[in-house]
Amino acid sequence: MGTQNGKPGRPRDPHADEAILAAARDLLAEGGLANLTVEGTAQRAGVAKTTVYRRYPTKLDLAVAAVADLVSGGGPESDSVENGVREGSDLFQKAFGPPGSQAAYLAVAAAAATNPDIHERFTRDVLTPVSHDIEAMVRDERERGHARPDAPADFIFDVILGTLIHRYIIRQLPPDPEFLERLTSLTWFLYQGCPRD
Repeated sequence: MGTQNGKPGRPRDPHADEAILAAARDLLAEGGLANLTVEGTAQRAGVAKTTVYRRYPTKLDLAVAAVADLVSGGGPESDSVENGVREGSDLFQKAFGPPGSQAAYLAVAAAAATNPDIHERFTRDVLTPVSHDIEAMVRDERERGHARPDAPADFIFDVILGTLIHRYIIRQLPPDPEFLERLTSLTWFLYQGCPRD
């Protein structure tokens, strides 16, 4: 998701940004991190290598940005737990519906498991923004009285994101009404807290 460097010159072309990240995801999906190169990305995106390098100085920058772009739109904004679950599921499906997006995500996540540099960037640029979205949802539900004041946002993030990844990316099952109803019930349970004897 490269950032502006603040230097004078022509504004960046958003179409080139989109093409570069889509090309990088395609290459990741086809052969993992080992298959991703700046040269290959530039060729597939139809841009010069320097255009890629200006945005993403290293292959690592490019790989993480390609996946982070999938979750850059923000989280759901709704007035109820039920609508929040449905909108969140819809956003997840939109981002990870294409098989290439799923494979790219898994490729970078797998690389993050063995490479501390990738893990740090993957956590910062991919997981943390989603965590903040879920924290905002929990905060809103606390204010509405639907969630306990001590509802554990971090744990809710782990459970909800893990469930969506396993359902849609690992098992590749559709978001049928029964699943959404059960996910809503699970979310209510997490908001209200697990009863203890």
